[in-house]
Amino acid sequence: MHTAGKRAQGLPITTIIVAILGLVVLVILFAITTGRLAIFGRATSECPGTCIGEYTGSGDAKQMLSTDRQCDPGFEKEVGGSYVKPGQAQNLRPEQIVKCSRCCIPIA
Repeated sequence: MHTAGKRAQGLPITTIIVAILGLVVLVILFAITTGRLAIFGRATSECPGTCIGEYTGSGDAKQMLSTDRQCDPGFEKEVGGSYVKPGQAQNLRPEQIVKCSRCCIPIA
């Protein structure tokens, strides 16, 4: 009898890991080339409440829009940062997107 043929035949763990990493890279490349990554990035930076301190553009081309509204401290929490105003069309050029420096988030 020949015992050499009874050894387990399987893929080494390194081959499986390389195949999984290759699949992840392909999915990321697909997302970048189809533009889905930009949509995801914009959705994560959208203000979940009401925008105040609105502006368009960036850097030297930044244009402030008139907003006198303040957050109501009894019902809203003011959060600073850079947010995208909700409800805008998805196909706007970056300089056309209205952003805000503060966001009023409902607390109740």
